[in-house]
Amino acid sequence: MQKGKPNTGMNRWLISGGVFVAVAAVFWLSFTAIFQYTSQENMEAAKGAADKYAMSLELLTKEMVVDTGYMADMARQQRANDSWFVPAAQSMTAQNANIVGIQYTPLGRPAMAFPAGFSFTADKGLAPAFTKLQETVISGDGTPLVLSPVTMQSGIGGVITMSPVFVYNSRTQHFDYLGNIALVMKLPEAVSNDVLKEIQETGYNYIVYGNNEADGDYGVIARSENELGEKFSTASAKIPGGFWQIRLSPVDKWGGNGQKVGLLISLVAGVVLAGLVFWLLTLRQQRAESHRILMTDSLTQVGNRRGLKEALDGMCHQLKAHFVVACMDIDNLKGVNKTYGREAGDAVLRGVAKRVMECLKPGDRLFRVGDDSFVAIIDNESMEGVSRRLDEVQQRIGRSFDVGKAEINISMEIGCSAFPMDSRKPNELVMMADQRMNAKRGIVVPEGTDWLADEEPVLNNETEDATEQ
Repeated sequence: MQKGKPNTGMNRWLISGGVFVAVAAVFWLSFTAIFQYTSQENMEAAKGAADKYAMSLELLTKEMVVDTGYMADMARQQRANDSWFVPAAQSMTAQNANIVGIQYTPLGRPAMAFPAGFSFTADKGLAPAFTKLQETVISGDGTPLVLSPVTMQSGIGGVITMSPVFVYNSRTQHFDYLGNIALVMKLPEAVSNDVLKEIQETGYNYIVYGNNEADGDYGVIARSENELGEKFSTASAKIPGGFWQIRLSPVDKWGGNGQKVGLLISLVAGVVLAGLVFWLLTLRQQRAESHRILMTDSLTQVGNRRGLKEALDGMCHQLKAHFVVACMDIDNLKGVNKTYGREAGDAVLRGVAKRVMECLKPGDRLFRVGDDSFVAIIDNESMEGVSRRLDEVQQRIGRSFDVGKAEINISMEIGCSAFPMDSRKPNELVMMADQRMNAKRGIVVPEGTDWLADEEPVLNNETEDATEQ
């Protein structure tokens, strides 16, 4: 038996804990890296979608300008005749269901609107915006303007497009202002075109802002149900009289449930693999413990005959540089058993094993191979060092053993052999050591004796016959 015994139970917990931490960390870092990579790709895709939508906004406002410009051309051609307005407005609203109303405001004549009852000036939400826009186009260069966002009296958001009606006066060589055409469309319906739907279906949160050069403030035209994330892409669209801007952010699946799921998967993976490692280590420990019990003498808790054979087979196979085999026999154990009883004899055997082990160094091993016989393997030490240790063994064994109220005295004979000088074979090493030990008693051991035969070892001092051998 070797001196010392590692705390395998603690090691199992430490190793399994280390596996749990390592596996959970690897899974968590992997999930984080994957989602960061995905997030970066989503941001690049969001930038592309924002640019695409900005272009669609420009196209939308251009169409609105074209519509109001068409109506302005009709007004120039039919200066004094206003009958054209209703059929033209009716046709235009039939083509675009998002148009709330169209109004023609000729200079010096009452305004006309479609549908019936609609009026920019009567609507408390539209009137201020209409007035501001009208003042701007009168003093402008004839360019149509777009104003957004505006909120109608009903609470519906909208965007206004206004185109002035100018006619060139050849006498004054200036353009005369004849009035304006104004059109209002619902928001966000007017900008919820196919591109915006595609953005929603792809998985982005968005906000669309409108900016007017006249006041410089941005107002919300349209937005998704959920708020933007911390990171978003921005694109702007130039429109007559200002800018529209869209901000897009990928839906943060990782920051919400995705992060929790990733953490849960990391923890579960860590627990599963750590549990597997713990089970394997436990199984290994159980096997090692079963093997230890099989190789251990139950009475003295040192190695037994099987353990000696296994140890010598391994050391000889490894071609160790040098070790010594020492056979030790207790001379008068028979008298101890007869005089003091078998329990006293067992106590002496345990005491002998303890005292011998105290004389050996860590790494040396001791085995009980018979009732009163022990074999020690002293590894990697000079012969002088071995002699000193064995002398110390005999001195310690020579001291009395206190068993109950009795003081028991015994003696011990020792014989040695050395690997590889005496032999390279396990059985021959034990045989030579035993022969040298018995030669001191005048006993001749027959040649060819198998000292490491796989026989049933004596595990304790239970029978009288056994203890008298």
